[in-house]
Amino acid sequence: MKAIQFTVPVYGEDLFALLEDKKDNFYGYYHRHEELQITYILKGRGTIMIGNVVQSFSQDDVFILKPNEPHMFDKYGAEKVIEEDTIHAVHLFVNLERMTKLFALAEFADLSTYFRDLDVSKRLESSVAHLLRDNFLNLLYKVGIPKFTEFITLLHGLMQSRNESISLYSGIRNLNYSDKDGERISSVFKYTLDNFEHDISISEVASLVYMTPTSFCKFFKKHTMKTYIGFLNEVRIEKACQLLINRKTESISETAFRVGFNNIVHFNRVFKRVMGLSPHNYTRLHTLV
Repeated sequence: MKAIQFTVPVYGEDLFALLEDKKDNFYGYYHRHEELQITYILKGRGTIMIGNVVQSFSQDDVFILKPNEPHMFDKYGAEKVIEEDTIHAVHLFVNLERMTKLFALAEFADLSTYFRDLDVSKRLESSVAHLLRDNFLNLLYKVGIPKFTEFITLLHGLMQSRNESISLYSGIRNLNYSDKDGERISSVFKYTLDNFEHDISISEVASLVYMTPTSFCKFFKKHTMKTYIGFLNEVRIEKACQLLINRKTESISETAFRVGFNNIVHFNRVFKRVMGLSPHNYTRLHTLV
């Protein structure tokens, strides 16, 4: 198995760096970096994993990922074969250590407090996040002082939206595990996202990271606070939600089989446990919306 770098450096000596994603998919591995990451989804939908949290994302969502928080974006996985649309996102990486002198100024006291006290990653819903869309786009094209001004304006906008943000706390107090363990988790997450619609056994996943099934189960639970089967079911249910919301299947039964469940009764039971309501009521709720 080829080792995947878990801690990814963001190169450059500036206060911040920009990356525009406009292609078939995101960087497809669970990874971390020392920089604060702020991502605006301009186009596309899919799944994001932050720590051990599995959620959907869609156009105009904004994510604020705290430094060293392991994460992974994946394009709308359940429809990869038939959906050819590219994704478009802007990622802003901020080196908070290099912001120290700037944050020391009285004018930046509020910004300093907000970002330095950021102890959990957050998400802004599209109803609020779309107000920041122009700031992200302007950062791509401006240079010099106008670019720096746009950067500060964006940070200020995020701070002002703090009461509209949603916590993405995973329930894991310490995610500071080694690169070796991170690479193993990354491999498991990647394999799961690529194969969730098929039968996946514990032995199969354990062999991927050269462990016995028993050792793997202990390892996975220790690092994610979830059993692997529980995690797999969450991924499958999240994918099912995408299919139901976007009306990509003819029935709930078809949805269940498309995401890897072989039994509709089991699917309904797991769906209700994960989402808090039945697939039928979930579909009805989003149809009304």
